Amino acid sequence: MPQQSIYYAVGRMSVIEKNALDSAKIERLLQAKDANEARQILNEYGWPSVGNDEENAQARLRSGVDLVKELTTDSGLTDAFLARYDIANLKILLKARSLGEEATGLSSCGTLPIELLQAKVQDHRYNGLPAILKEALDEIEKGLAKEVNPMLIDARLDQAHYAWAQSLLPKGCKVSKEYFATRIDTLNCSMALRCYHAKESDRVLKAFLIPGGSIQVEKWLKAYQKPQYLPILLNPYGGKVYRSALAAFLDHGKLAAFEKDSADYLLDLFLPYKRSINRNERLIGHLLKRDREVAAVRLILAGKENGFPYENIKERLRELYV
Repeated sequence: MPQQSIYYAVGRMSVIEKNALDSAKIERLLQAKDANEARQILNEYGWPSVGNDEENAQARLRSGVDLVKELTTDSGLTDAFLARYDIANLKILLKARSLGEEATGLSSCGTLPIELLQAKVQDHRYNGLPAILKEALDEIEKGLAKEVNPMLIDARLDQAHYAWAQSLLPKGCKVSKEYFATRIDTLNCSMALRCYHAKESDRVLKAFLIPGGSIQVEKWLKAYQKPQYLPILLNPYGGKVYRSALAAFLDHGKLAAFEKDSADYLLDLFLPYKRSINRNERLIGHLLKRDREVAAVRLILAGKENGFPYENIKERLRELYV
């Protein structure tokens, strides 16, 4: 149940944020000679130690999500940003069932109980789920009855994800609405560039494009006929994002950098609220920061385990909201 006082919530958050992994702490992790030393440093910072690296990362993420759920004064806003975990769980469950494998890596950070989703997927019946999800899942089941197609699962659930998240946003949440519209635009650009480099048809691209962005799906399809125009569609998001998209158009190897720059732009939307004392956007910023923090630690530990040099790991890290 959401809190009644945003002032109480932000006061609690101010205390919690003192233990966040800031840029200096991340740099120290990067300087660690190997993964074991990095783990020792994480222990100093109060990082969970409940199991292996992934279990510890999940525990860290879950503690952040649980805190935001406890402190939010607007559960609709919070749920819009947590819907991604429900979608990820559905992808895992559907793919595992289709391939006859055990579902692993499920997250308890979403808005829907894991047990509920497991039962729905097992029964192939989705009554009782949000209408947007049910429609997408029914469509996926029809497709899977003909052939096992993991790409169909990903594409249709991504489309449902953003439609559902946007439907959960309360009125007046301008920055959060901008976040999701921008996220859709950058995802569509990334997909268009991937299809371009793979020499896919516009029919293939259309199946993956996500409605709901500031840039209409039709504009992406039109630009795809002259792919050099794809990066130009992102001009409204500033020079850094545009130049990064252009670099990814010219070189497939730059796509990861474009996705990093896009994610940094999205996080910057919440920077004006990181010292706010009366806005739920600060809680959302903390949620995004915690997710980014966990992703950074995963990347660093994996890089250290595989002997990647400092420079290679650092260039893949995304900016932290601290």
